[in-house]
Amino acid sequence: MKILFDLTPIHDHLTGVERYNINITKEIITNHMDDSYILLFKSEIHEEFVDLVQLPNVSFFVIPACNKLFFIQFRLLSVLNKIDADYYVFLSFTSPVLFNKKKIVNAIHDLTCWDCPDSILWKMKLYYRFTYWVAIKKSWKIVTVSKFSQSRICTKYKLSTNNVPIVYDGLTEIFREEKVNDIDVREKYHLPSKYILSLSTIEPRKNLQLLINAYMKLAESYKNLPDLVLAGRAGWKLDEIVNDNYSNAIYKKIHFTGFIEDNDLPSLYKNAELFVFPSRYEGFGLPLIEAMSQGTLVISSDAASMPEVVQDAGMLFKSNDKDDLIRALQEGFNMSNEEKNKRIELGKTVSCSYSWKKEAEKLYILLVEGSNK
Repeated sequence: MKILFDLTPIHDHLTGVERYNINITKEIITNHMDDSYILLFKSEIHEEFVDLVQLPNVSFFVIPACNKLFFIQFRLLSVLNKIDADYYVFLSFTSPVLFNKKKIVNAIHDLTCWDCPDSILWKMKLYYRFTYWVAIKKSWKIVTVSKFSQSRICTKYKLSTNNVPIVYDGLTEIFREEKVNDIDVREKYHLPSKYILSLSTIEPRKNLQLLINAYMKLAESYKNLPDLVLAGRAGWKLDEIVNDNYSNAIYKKIHFTGFIEDNDLPSLYKNAELFVFPSRYEGFGLPLIEAMSQGTLVISSDAASMPEVVQDAGMLFKSNDKDDLIRALQEGFNMSNEEKNKRIELGKTVSCSYSWKKEAEKLYILLVEGSNK
């Protein structure tokens, strides 16, 4: 088989969808050397693929960057139209709307544009609704990342689950290693000695304002409440999240770290007293399994895919309910060591069940079966 992977989105920034693209692609190439691969990059070969592009069965194209919309819909399209492959795989975002080939595989991670439209810019809402509709019409398969997202996609677009296979996110190897550099990470990000952690892009859908409000209310009655660390790159409407209630003295106990480098994540999770994920909507929720893998007790919203991902290991609270989040935080701090250790061990087991290699193999088998028809 000759398989093309669009890796151009990983140039712009790294969130869950880009990490998904990187890891699934790497696993398929590494474990199936008899096939041929074509990799598309934006501006430069990404550091994760420097070694792989040296392989004799891997070819690549580096496409100059430009305006993002123009790049996807025209410049990328121009290159794609010149390439002959058995499969065209787009694991971050869907293929250009004018791209017409057989056996296009598009990933749709969630339906935020339909289910949570107020959390994104109106023009992006319209863009995703249109491009998803086109992708549904043109794709050989639509890949998604959870049973929740599969159900929503199939319901919205009246599709069979056979046409929307699930390929979950996985746990990167760095989270399976035992050695963690705690001291350097604490100094690098100016972390307090004890802290509650939340990690996500700082944007409205992640619902960090709810966590801040719950934390400030809880801090009024808990004198020794650990500081709150909000980690992640800045998204849109950052000022509304950062500056609200800034005059409150308790707010000084809240820390914004900015983007965290991948190698530093295990230590960040491991040293947190609790990990809180208040997001209103997720197709998967990669930070949940990362936190659980490091032995950190997880408190998550019960929205969308989160209960499916954490299973019985995590503590859930009613989505967007401040009082119930406060209740969950109190239970987390007052939990007996026996119960806490039970949940932590279960969390490690659950997180380790998510494997990039296993999930990549699902996609590869799907492609093999398709090529035999």
